[in-house]
Amino acid sequence: MKEILLFEIKENIRSRWIFIYSGLLAFVMLVLSFFGDQNGIRLLVSTMNLTLIVIPLYSITFSGMTFLESMPFSEVLLSKSVTRKSLFFGKFFGITTSLSIGLLLGLGIPGFFLFMSDPKFLFLFLELLIFGIFLTNIFVALAFLTSSFIRRGEIVLTISLLVWLYFFIFFDAIVFMFSLYLGDYPIEIPSLIIILLNPIDLVRIFILLQTSAAALLGFSGAILLKTLGMTGVLLITFLFLSLWVSIPLLISYLRFQKRNF
Repeated sequence: MKEILLFEIKENIRSRWIFIYSGLLAFVMLVLSFFGDQNGIRLLVSTMNLTLIVIPLYSITFSGMTFLESMPFSEVLLSKSVTRKSLFFGKFFGITTSLSIGLLLGLGIPGFFLFMSDPKFLFLFLELLIFGIFLTNIFVALAFLTSSFIRRGEIVLTISLLVWLYFFIFFDAIVFMFSLYLGDYPIEIPSLIIILLNPIDLVRIFILLQTSAAALLGFSGAILLKTLGMTGVLLITFLFLSLWVSIPLLISYLRFQKRNF
């Protein structure tokens, strides 16, 4: 698996898409710092919104297409002494490591210099980087899940975009409609369960809870904070983010084991 991982990293670096990803993050980060408060809450929230938009979108589309395009070469490897387990997890960790390196270079280095004068915001920014790596793993796992069942690239790309739109845009609308039409009933627990099904919302809520911008949380964040408290939010965030990585990855691995090449 180690050889597959290193090969995947080299191929991703050679393709230059990781540098494009890193450069895009760095460019937008510098633009945000130029137009915003360089060490204030506005820059942190803007950076968070950038992270929650770009990382899931790029991770799920890039990894989905990469997984499909590498299938002919995977057949060659499987005909040798490489096992399906080594190939699958080598590709997964190779892609996630490549994207994480791009994230740390493009967002981490500029952000470190921008926030280094304020330890509080620097700590929150480092948290954001950790959650960014979490989101990278989650959406690469979702891309592998989609690509394990579908072999046509255009369909995989379409589904990937729909998944991203659901998590980033449609989810809060569903929660709002749910609370609006069932507001006369005790909906706190059902709403909490729904909130936990969105990794992007979990990251946004946890970061904002530690800032003076907590009022931006909206309905979903208010329910989560009231029900669990700060410590509970921390534990539940890491638990469900881990589940969001492991469950899609396990399903896609089982499917890959049965795949007929």
